[in-house]
Amino acid sequence: MKNNRSFKVTEIKFNQDDFTVDVTKYAADQPADKTIIVFAPTGGTNFIDRSYAKLFAKSGFDVFLLKGWTGDHEVNYDLELHQRFYSRAEKALSLSLANINSPFVGLLGTSVGALHAAVGAAKHPRLEAVFAIVGGLDLAEVIVTSDQKAMLDLKAERKKRYGFKTDEEIKLAIQKAFHLEPRQLGVGHQKKDLGLVIALNDTTIPTKTQMQLKDFWQPTTVIEYDNGHFWTIVKSWLFSDKAILEFFENSYAKKSKPIK
Repeated sequence: MKNNRSFKVTEIKFNQDDFTVDVTKYAADQPADKTIIVFAPTGGTNFIDRSYAKLFAKSGFDVFLLKGWTGDHEVNYDLELHQRFYSRAEKALSLSLANINSPFVGLLGTSVGALHAAVGAAKHPRLEAVFAIVGGLDLAEVIVTSDQKAMLDLKAERKKRYGFKTDEEIKLAIQKAFHLEPRQLGVGHQKKDLGLVIALNDTTIPTKTQMQLKDFWQPTTVIEYDNGHFWTIVKSWLFSDKAILEFFENSYAKKSKPIK
């Protein structure tokens, strides 16, 4: 596996009406027929995302690192917030796919990026391979049971505003307003190569929800770390980055073979 090619980094924007996606493109040193889209985690792009992008580009992939899009930092407490949040991410993914010409497209997502990837795997036939690092489902359950401060604050405020007494009440209310649960979007994921990194002691995207994604996806590649959310993300990058690259390389090799 050669991974020492040069690449070019450019900042670009995809626009559709009043919606914009900010992207860093890592272009391979020669025209690429394979692309990987990278969804950033909560808080935007970081060193680890850029490191994955460079690794993929050095191996001959064009890489589109999605840094942000219109409305992605909305702060609100209404129950429709999550439908808007995930719909915007899907629009960002759709707009990016519309600007990619290569026949093979893979998707990598970490943390909230992995949640977006779970939706994308169901909705986008052009995606050939999807790898999620610490993602889970059902998304409404992740929202209600996460110990991330933003989710805890959101839950507390909703109990005040709407009079909810239990987490289950909040989850049911979110489900009524949310229409992008992967399990409700059909079986489009089954036609893709799928991979997961699972954190066995995660309370941010609770391990139970990660196992539910595993059961739903039945992925070909599963990597587990006996750590929480943050350290699993770090260890995935330190120790499994080559395995993740190999996952995409193998998918590309398999799906680029001519049909006899």
